[in-house]
Amino acid sequence: MKSRREEPRRIGSLVAEILAESGYLTICKEYDIVRKWPTIIDERFAEVTSCERVENGILYVKVFSAPWRQEAVYRKGDLLKRIQKEFGCPTIKDIVFH
Repeated sequence: MKSRREEPRRIGSLVAEILAESGYLTICKEYDIVRKWPTIIDERFAEVTSCERVENGILYVKVFSAPWRQEAVYRKGDLLKRIQKEFGCPTIKDIVFH
């Protein structure tokens, strides 16, 4: 009996599959959110904030003044939705502005 050869697969899909199976895909997506923070938010807001880390599904963002912290809290819901849907990171469940 002849064995069927598998069709060639793209390396990107193989890497994503291996990362997902090992649990690292989530970590990679979360790190990507931290790295891309200035592109997730508008330019003005990027100048007064610094995304620091993700721990247990919580994104920690430093805000450099109280008025901007209030603005950040006001935007939190929209930012979470955008991170989860547009940037494909549903594991981030909350944002803490400090």
